[in-house]
Amino acid sequence: MLQPGSTGPDVQTLQTQLKELGYYNGAVNGQFTEPTKIAVSQFQTAQGLLADGIVGSTTWKKLQAAIAAKQPIITAPVPTSKPRVEPQPSKKNLIWWSVLGLGTLGNLVAVIYCLKWLHQVKKMQQSQAANSEIKTEADRNISIPQLPESTNNPVSASNSPSATTSTPKLLPAETTSRLAKFSLVDELMNDLYSADPAKRHKAIWDLGQQGDSRAIEPLVDLIIDADSQQHSLILSALGEIAIRTFKPINRALAISMQNQNPQVRQNAIRDLTRVYDMMSQITPILRHALEDADPEVQSTARYALNQLNRIRVLSEQESLPEQREKDG
Repeated sequence: MLQPGSTGPDVQTLQTQLKELGYYNGAVNGQFTEPTKIAVSQFQTAQGLLADGIVGSTTWKKLQAAIAAKQPIITAPVPTSKPRVEPQPSKKNLIWWSVLGLGTLGNLVAVIYCLKWLHQVKKMQQSQAANSEIKTEADRNISIPQLPESTNNPVSASNSPSATTSTPKLLPAETTSRLAKFSLVDELMNDLYSADPAKRHKAIWDLGQQGDSRAIEPLVDLIIDADSQQHSLILSALGEIAIRTFKPINRALAISMQNQNPQVRQNAIRDLTRVYDMMSQITPILRHALEDADPEVQSTARYALNQLNRIRVLSEQESLPEQREKDG
């Protein structure tokens, strides 16, 4: 008989068997304490015995039978362990796997792109090599017939199968691949001496639109023997060329005045002013035109002089402070 207060290996066996059947959760220490008594009472209740907490022969037989069958009959509530919770994937692991998947996908895309790029480069190299071979073959095919050998030499005539047979000679690639340079201004200046008046008029007009200073001298030479219509057209072209020439001169002066070197600024003022000094030589010619027999010519000359005087007055108003004090 085992009851509260009993100790020893029998109590230890009792605790072990009750633990196997799920009634006892305490320590297996061989001491019949209150937790052991509660476990025995629960087992007795489940077996329909008197729940006095004392292990007698009947209780012991029932316990051994339950252990042998390993089918505990539990009707009374017994303490159970906490339900096992299946581990759920954490949010951190989900993010890590997502990043890993994106990285793998990115590497795959990069590899595919590199393969396509290498394929395109290889294809371009093959195309360039094919074009180079075609060009080389075309250069080799370009040839000129060689002049027939002279029949005055009897030795060469006797050695050759035919005196008139010529051997083709290939020209170097540099000679055949380059095109002659074309200058529109040069072609227009050549048209100034054409026998066709319409062609000359067109050349004069186009040279004025080109604004190339190389055409000034040929136009001045042509004005001597030109008719009235052509004369006016030449003057119009010269005026257009002059305007287009003075624009870069003004720009060059403005850029030079911004140079950090004072010597450059001084040279710009001195050199470019000489160009404008030449324009002042037109004044005597305009004064002579005031005595022209045609009234309209006189009126035009008077207008031109007024314009020059207006420019001169503006220049005097913008003179240096020392000059204004001296004049005062």
